[in-house]
Amino acid sequence: MQFPLDILTGYLHEHGFAVLKDPKHPKSQFSWVSAFPDDDAPLPADIVRVTSGRDADGDGRAHAGRIIVLGPEEDPPAVPALGNEDIHVRCPLSPAALADRIQRYLMAIIQWNDEMGDMLEEGCITQDLLKASEPVLRCYVALSDSTFSYIAHTPNIAPLDERSAYFISHGHYSPDSIRLARERGLMRTWETQEWTAIGTGSSSGLLPYPSLNRVIRLHGSYAAHLLMVSPVAISASQVFLFNLLARKVEACLERHWRLENPLEQSYTYFLKEILLGNAYDEAQLAERAELHGLPPTGIFELCLVDSSRQAGSPNYFAKMILEASPSCKVALSGSRVAVLLCAPDDRRGRIAGLEEQVFELVHRLRLEVGVSERFSHLGQAALALEKARVALKYGRRISRRYLAFDPPGAGTEEVFRFRRYFPYYATDPYAHAEKFVAKLLASPTPLAKLREADRERGTNDYEILRVYLRNEGRAGAVCDAMHLHRNTLAYRLEKIRALIGADLDDPDLRMYLRVLYLLGA
Repeated sequence: MQFPLDILTGYLHEHGFAVLKDPKHPKSQFSWVSAFPDDDAPLPADIVRVTSGRDADGDGRAHAGRIIVLGPEEDPPAVPALGNEDIHVRCPLSPAALADRIQRYLMAIIQWNDEMGDMLEEGCITQDLLKASEPVLRCYVALSDSTFSYIAHTPNIAPLDERSAYFISHGHYSPDSIRLARERGLMRTWETQEWTAIGTGSSSGLLPYPSLNRVIRLHGSYAAHLLMVSPVAISASQVFLFNLLARKVEACLERHWRLENPLEQSYTYFLKEILLGNAYDEAQLAERAELHGLPPTGIFELCLVDSSRQAGSPNYFAKMILEASPSCKVALSGSRVAVLLCAPDDRRGRIAGLEEQVFELVHRLRLEVGVSERFSHLGQAALALEKARVALKYGRRISRRYLAFDPPGAGTEEVFRFRRYFPYYATDPYAHAEKFVAKLLASPTPLAKLREADRERGTNDYEILRVYLRNEGRAGAVCDAMHLHRNTLAYRLEKIRALIGADLDDPDLRMYLRVLYLLGA
């Protein structure tokens, strides 16, 4: 294994020895050190030879430089005898003792590097690599992905600064840290950084301690970030060791990305096709859905989250959704994240529970979400996405009107449901809603379900609901108009509620249904 000469100066500085002269070419390579000659020619008593297995002088003796050990009162030689790669150091140890310590230090590095190589062959995870690096680096190290969530960190070395401590305790960086990183242009730097960057503690404004950071790339883009925070100034030996660790971590991540990536699951591409409206016949859709682990039927709802870059990146929000609710499916489109809530059966409360998890995350990150109606077949996902877009667009414009009337904690200032905002879209003369309305009327709307049930059962619930809405829910007026007994009306309304799956006392639903009647649904 080859080492750069500056690892020697770093070692000497770390152990409190006064280095009076550094080598002229600190990146020159060497393999081992010795205070004893490798031939019959004796070495001066104050010299440690730094030996390279690749370079040899004219006498056949291999060397890359020397460490000249000076006593407490001894002056350095005026002219180095063997060139500019000499290192002059004041050290109370003898050259033999110093060479022995350095060689044992280098052997520990070789053993650590070999150990990490063996761990990779055995299929280790990044956490194993960071734990193995603790005795060598003796600094806090953390690995995060591009979503600002941590992948691994040193388990036995606590973070020094508050931002790293928040990162460990919460599993992701704080919104304030993400905001500062974006304001200082660090995100743009990390997108193109292909080297190990050294932070002095004040250059970035994020960490108050000296640090090293290395960007790990996937398909040419920033995918992960390895960070080391040191209580003292970063030395050359720390940079060399950090780079050894970074190469092993990169190899481990590349293997992981090949095997499993939460944001690149096999269903992601299929879901994107469905959301784009690529049509499949019934049998083909069911076959492909089963292949990709999606239920073709059940209860579904689609949430469209915009401005996810406020949380750092769309990937960050998508990853948090998957961590909070693995049952959800996500697809990314620019700055928007489409979240498909799916329950394979109609068990009560399943979708409501998923909604609660998504909405809590949206509220915490101060985002906005458009919510479609619930639907029962995966093939309706493209229309559901359009409904979520309508809700998001008009919710941003009009939601303020409802804040005074909604109950406290309803969350309607960031959660926009299609049923509330569709009437504004349908009556907007600038919306050009003809195509969307045609798709909507051809889909299984609540009124379409009523008509189908009337045909199957021989009932007249479609007209009963129309009269009920027209008379603002006055039971007496409906009974007179439809010639029904009050008990019969109550029974039919209960059946209608069960079929629609919503409460007829909800004013948003009643307005939505009235618009559907006006459109001829």
